[in-house]
This record gives sequence, C-alpha cells and structure tokens, in this order.
Amino acid sequence: METLWHDLRYGTRMLAKSPGFTAVAVIALALGIGANTAIFSVVNAALLRALPYRDADKLVIVWEKSRRNNQNVVNPANFMDWREQNNAFTEMAGTFDRSAVLVGDGEPEEIPAQLATTNLFALLGVDAILGRTFSADDGKPDQPRVVVLSYGLWQRRFGGDPNIIGRKLNVNRAEAIVIGVMPAGFKWHIHKGSMTTKTAELWSPLIITEDMRTRRGRFMTAVARIKPDITFEQAKAEMDVIAGRLEQQYNDFNANWGVNVVPLRTQFTGEFRGALLVLLGAVSFVLLIACANVANLLLSRAAARQKEIAVRVAIGASRGRIVRQLLTESVLLAALGGAAGLLLALWGTDMLISLSPRELADLQQVKINVPVLGFTLALSLLTGIVFGMAPAFEATRVRLQESLKEGSKNIGGGTRSHRLRSAFVVTEIALALVLLVGAGLLIRSFNRLQSVDPGFNAHNVLTMRISLPGRKYDTDRKTIDFFHQAVEQIKALPGVEAAGATNYLPFAGPHSGTLVEIEGRPKLPPGQELTTGACVTDASYFGAMQIPLKRGRLFTEQEATEMKHVVVINEAFARKNLPGEDPK
Repeated sequence: METLWHDLRYGTRMLAKSPGFTAVAVIALALGIGANTAIFSVVNAALLRALPYRDADKLVIVWEKSRRNNQNVVNPANFMDWREQNNAFTEMAGTFDRSAVLVGDGEPEEIPAQLATTNLFALLGVDAILGRTFSADDGKPDQPRVVVLSYGLWQRRFGGDPNIIGRKLNVNRAEAIVIGVMPAGFKWHIHKGSMTTKTAELWSPLIITEDMRTRRGRFMTAVARIKPDITFEQAKAEMDVIAGRLEQQYNDFNANWGVNVVPLRTQFTGEFRGALLVLLGAVSFVLLIACANVANLLLSRAAARQKEIAVRVAIGASRGRIVRQLLTESVLLAALGGAAGLLLALWGTDMLISLSPRELADLQQVKINVPVLGFTLALSLLTGIVFGMAPAFEATRVRLQESLKEGSKNIGGGTRSHRLRSAFVVTEIALALVLLVGAGLLIRSFNRLQSVDPGFNAHNVLTMRISLPGRKYDTDRKTIDFFHQAVEQIKALPGVEAAGATNYLPFAGPHSGTLVEIEGRPKLPPGQELTTGACVTDASYFGAMQIPLKRGRLFTEQEATEMKHVVVINEAFARKNLPGEDPK
C-alpha cells in the first residue's frame, strides 16, 4: 500500500509537470468516457433496468393483428373470449386511453386519463401509496364513480393533500370520488394504439359487460400475466389457437384477424433497441479513438523520458516496477478524464432526454445512478489500463548505455516505437473514417426524410385540442354547431388567415378506420374488404392546411354542416383502388 501511495504521488507530480500534455489527454478521454456514460445511462434505463412491476418478465401485451397491422387495438368481445378461454394467463386486463376534463381546485384542465378494468393494478402488482386501487365492485351501475390519481397530478393539482382520499372531483362534468394515489414512479402507458399519446394521470374503472359482446369496433389495449409454469412460447401458441377458433366462429368480423403476443419489455423498447445499441457502438468507437490518441501521446512522452527510465533501471528498478509506475500515471489520467466525462455526461444525458421520442416515456427518469457510476468507474480504470499498457512496456525497452550517454541520438525512440505510434495513428484514422461514413449516411437519410412532401403546408400552423363533455354535447348536431361557431370566431381574430377543424391531426397518432365499398363492384368476402383510415373535417380544414386538390372538388360548408355523406379521398387511395377511374 505504501508503494502504491508513493506511485500515486510521483505520478501526480509528473502529470503536473506537463500541464499541456495532461490537459489534452484529459479532454480526449473526457469526450470518450462522457459520451459512453451518457448513452449507457439511457441504455440502462431503457433496456437493462428492471421494470417497476411485479415479475415484469411475465407481463405481455396482447394485440389483434391483421394483414396491414401487426399490433392493432382489441375488440371488447374478443377480449372477453380470450380471458375466458385461455389457460396460459393468471389474469388479463384491458385499458383505453382518453382525455378527461377536470374542473375545480383551479383552472379547468384537460388531462390524459385511462379507463382500466378493475384488475389492472393487481395484475401489474402495484399498490396505491394512499387509499386503495379498484375493487371488483367499482364502476358498476349501483356504485359511486371513483378515480385513482397519479402521484404527479396529486402533487401538482392538489398540493400533495394527505386528505385527498374521499374527496369529490368534477371529472367530465360528473362527480367522482378519489379512492387512491399511485406511487411516484408508476407510469402505465402503451404508446401504440393510444388515443392521447400521453401517460395517464387519472384512472377510472372500465366495466366490460355482456352488452359489449357485439363485435363492432376495436379500441382497447390488453395486458396479461403469464402463469409461472407457462413459457412465453406456450402462451403465444395457445392464443393463436383461440384466435383461429374465433375467426371461424365469427368470420364476418374476425376473418384474417389473429393475435400477437408481445413481451412487455419488447413492447416498450422494441422499435428503439437497435438504435440505442448502434449509438452505444458509435460512442465506443469514439472512446477507442481517444484511447489510441492518448496512447500515442504517452508513447511520445515515454520516448522523451528514456533517460529518466534508464537511470531508474541503472540504480536497480525492475522492469515490472517501472511498468507499474507508468500504468499508475495512465490510470490517474483516466480517472481525471472519467471525472470530467461524468460532468459532460450529466449535460449530455439531459440533451438525450430532450431529444428522445415520446414513446420512450421511461427516459424522463434517466439519471446518473449507482449502476451508471459503477460503469463510469470501471470504464475509466479499463481505459487507463488499455491505453497505458503498450506505452508502459515499450518505455522499458531501453538500451541502457545509449540512453545514459549525453546527447544520445535515440532520444526520440527506436524503430519499434515509431512503428507502434504509426499503428495507433492508422487505427485512429480508420475508426474516425467509419464514424464519418456512418454519420454521413444518417445525415443523408435524415435529409431525405425532411424533404418528403407530407401533402400539406405546416408553416405557421398552430393547433389546439378541444375536448367537449359528452354529457352536454350528447348529439352530433350539438358538437358540429360548437366547432362551427368556434372556427368562425377564430377566423375573425387578427392575424388569422384561415382556420379549420378535424378530429385527427396528420401524423399525430392513430385514427379511425372504416370499411369501403366501391359502387358497381361485387362485395368482397369477409376479411378481404377494402379498409382505410378516415378523418372527419369541416370544409375550411383543407384551406387552413393548404392541401392541394388534384381532381374534383372539396365539400362545401353547407354539406359539412348538414352532415352530408360526402368524402374526399387522397391520391394514394385513388391510384391503388381506382386506377384510371373518375372518383365521382
């Protein structure tokens, strides 16, 4: 231990004597270690950290699938049959995302909410920190309306009131009683199929009754827990059998529809796992370049210190002792680089979170925690050993007599040292070239995506979302009249050139689907019908979005107000289904 302390003090003095060399080496290492730490913190949160649910590896999302969509929301009747006929799951719960208007205790606020079957929280294995979660009787017609709040909503809207349980709230113009508050880290949000694309802050009971046995429409998300003695493959195979049976039994509705069972971890990160691993590989290349750079600097420095090393050998220092001293200096450099890199990682992690897609909601909780600190420490030590090993051993290959001569010609190092430095330079250039080519391809792909014409002009377009309470606007006529008046008043505002209304914005999440029959053509068999997405708009929407018209005409304001059955189709639909025909 005393020898190690001596090596540390001596190494510190040697690094302090060369501040320029030390600064360059630390900056290079800080960039490599910092980038790796920032990316690892994200990878750890998204791919490695345990999910905050009991036995999360047994949780799966169960989707319906068709020829066009491998992960489609679920029909309630099919969900009921799955739940009754399967032997692979201990429980199966269903959810449906929606918006809720909360009135009272401040300004009216639209918040993301979720209808959930009463067994959802028990299935996930998460209890409330205040009050309770749903019971089997909650949500029934003869029971009072109840809600469960998220921790964030409880703190933000109600100031963390400890007496919140039993409080009556006005939710969607109806009274609801708060029965529980969920833990701070609890977030249950499946982005795929969500109508809000936001994590729920309030939960209400979803009761699936026998009246919903009618097979019409798909809108639910299903989550299930696999039994302990059942494997994922067995559960998937059983669900395929059930789906096949339901397809035959209800062919008009389920023809060419099946089931897709997805592990919860895959559901959360499947689309981004590859991208995260590619980023981790790219920053690893950056660290390798930094290591090669610092190793080259150490080789040059070792060549300049040959006389010092020769003197130490002459007075009895062993080769192992000198190697240990030089490696100590390398590890000190790496430790300094790791400390600086950790500071860079704190900034870099915040930047990555701000740029992360909303689908990775868990990234909002990414932080430099104990596993990340352990990774940084191990990476710093490994880096110090890697870039210090070759220069340390090369420095001990001294020719004692020549090195001790005054004015020796070999002060810059031998042929072997020059070859080693050249190899490091070649390695740096090769790694940098790979990174530059990859970055160039990514920039080219991004530029192509940016140049794609979306079919509308989004420049200077502002949007707002409006949720109308169903109890007040309980007919289509009332809803249409409200939006007609709202759009006319918005048009009258100074600076507004055009305004319109639609139920779904472009690229803003899932939209309604509909079956299409073309007049004059024979009706297609079940499961082969023509389907397409559908948006409901007013007549002003196309002008507000500056959507060009290829053929025909747009519907008029009168047709929209009177709810006439008039549609406008896009060019892709016409080319595929009406080639050479007049859509009229």
